[in-house]
Amino acid sequence: MSDISARLAGELNAQQQQVVAATKLLDEGATVPFIARYRKEVTGGLDDTQLRLLEQRLSYLRELEERRSFILSTIESQNKLTPELSADITNAQSKTELEDLYLPYKAKRRTKGQIAIEAGLEPLADALFKDANLDPEQQAQQFVSAEKGFADTKAVLEGAKFILMERFAEDAKLLAKFRSHISQNGAIESTVIKGQEQAGAKYRDYFEHQELLKKVPSHRALAMLRARNEGVLQLNINPEPSAENSAQLCANMIAEHYRLDIKYKAASPWLLNVVQWAWKVKLGLHLENEFFAAMREKAEAGAID
Repeated sequence: MSDISARLAGELNAQQQQVVAATKLLDEGATVPFIARYRKEVTGGLDDTQLRLLEQRLSYLRELEERRSFILSTIESQNKLTPELSADITNAQSKTELEDLYLPYKAKRRTKGQIAIEAGLEPLADALFKDANLDPEQQAQQFVSAEKGFADTKAVLEGAKFILMERFAEDAKLLAKFRSHISQNGAIESTVIKGQEQAGAKYRDYFEHQELLKKVPSHRALAMLRARNEGVLQLNINPEPSAENSAQLCANMIAEHYRLDIKYKAASPWLLNVVQWAWKVKLGLHLENEFFAAMREKAEAGAID
């Protein structure tokens, strides 16, 4: 609790004992308006804005610590908790960062990548990932096995592709890099769904609209999200609206992150296909859903305020 109260004191620009006193009152069931009005002498004069933020952040940080403890014990029970991973989890400052670190160790349904690993294709994926000079077709031949469900080199290379795609999608550092880029450069784009022009006339301002995510006010965000729910608008997030092909730019970012040669080596065409599909099928969809959820949460909080 001392770590949480110290952190909250810094965020609120208050003394730690003020935070401890206010927390005790909240835990005893007192409301923010009551504390702000009748318990100023106990909290050292914290105002209702500070108290409301304290209440929200206290709940968040407690949930964060509870989740951190669960994740550490879960990974430890799998005998996969390295000192480096333990330090990363311990130092994670947000739920998003924590969940990214947990992603590779989370119980999940049987994916195409897992099926390929079970069939023994991981060494092929690793080899092509590490050495772009290798010829994919030639390397894949030794992994062909109709019995395991990979009857030709095409199926084998597809399996290896899914292994790498899923690995990329669970890379906490890569996810953080994309989040930072999209937060700074990304834009929300809205277009009217064909045939809905008349029914959704009240949303006509958004029939062909683009705006940087970091500049969207809460009322516009809620209007666009409401129109999407009503089947009037198609929304998507463009990671780099200034780019001619933002999807390829994101694929290039994946390649750069892993220092993959996607242009000049024997395995380059295959690796290019891997990073393109990793963005299209895995990372792009995941991050878009995440940003829409965050946008809704922020907009609703703004509207309430």
